[in-house]
Amino acid sequence: MSGCQLLRALGRSLGLGRSHLKVDSRHVVLITGCDSGLGHSLAVYCHDSLQMTVVSCCHNLKSEGAKLLQALNPSQDGRNRMYTLELDLLEPDSIRLVHGQLREILSQDPNYQLNALVNNAGVMCFGEFEWQLPEQIETQINCNLLGTMRLTRELLPLLRQQQGRIINVTSHCGLQALPALGPYAASKAALRFWSDSLRVELQQYDMEVVNFIPGSFVMDSNIAARQQQHAQKMWEAFSQEQHALYDSYFEAFNTYLKVLTGFKPPNRLRNESLLAKFRDALTSSQPLALYIEEPWRYRLYRWLFAICPTPLVDWLTLRFCAMPTYESTKQATEDLVDS
Repeated sequence: MSGCQLLRALGRSLGLGRSHLKVDSRHVVLITGCDSGLGHSLAVYCHDSLQMTVVSCCHNLKSEGAKLLQALNPSQDGRNRMYTLELDLLEPDSIRLVHGQLREILSQDPNYQLNALVNNAGVMCFGEFEWQLPEQIETQINCNLLGTMRLTRELLPLLRQQQGRIINVTSHCGLQALPALGPYAASKAALRFWSDSLRVELQQYDMEVVNFIPGSFVMDSNIAARQQQHAQKMWEAFSQEQHALYDSYFEAFNTYLKVLTGFKPPNRLRNESLLAKFRDALTSSQPLALYIEEPWRYRLYRWLFAICPTPLVDWLTLRFCAMPTYESTKQATEDLVDS
């Protein structure tokens, strides 16, 4: 790291000399996972509030979220500022196609500048590690981590040429692993450390890499919409011994999670604090390396996790999750029999 880079990094950590880039339709941002939830809301925010040109990547162009984004064209200023592309992070050909489409979009206006890549797309599956099938585990790793890496690597020369930044949306699960979310937490923790490595690597090219951790919006997105289908596949794969041991617990566990099942309509998050932090990550001349949006409950538990010994952290983790456990289900069954 050169002396100038060191001074810049110190200034960033101290909050010195920070200003915000005034963005407009010349500035292009590509966001993944825009079918619903956070990605959809960020795409609308960048388009409506920041007046940027948005390349919103959806898993399915026929989804309600994709159609709502497509309907934003033409904008009130008469320009097309919303491009909706189909992207499957599990398919290398899909990633290459999006790269080509992005280049074509940028070629339409010599004033276009690729301002940022926002890696938001992800998948989640609840279930103890023994329950989850290999394909469920691998899909979470392949999409959340490897797919994000593949897309970033594909677009990196273009981002480097235009000094665009990379914003990786990770998770509180990458800070503190939670039971029943092992593979998901592993993918997000790996994404967090990869972001740190990439940030140091790209500083010498005057590029920024940001780790963005939103609060828990699982209820406002479709990231776990297929949970009951995942659960059915797990249950069907149980051995006779696993059925005898787990069935009551498994039923209680997935009954608790039924509220997550089913596809919800796209929404626009109204969390002004989150949007303000995202704007800073996107437009600050010296963005922070890490942004965390969290309710006070998350902040309290995260502080306790940092100072408590491991046995107490384990106990606090179960309290934080507040989900059925094998022991609680077994005790409830015994109490029912005794009564």
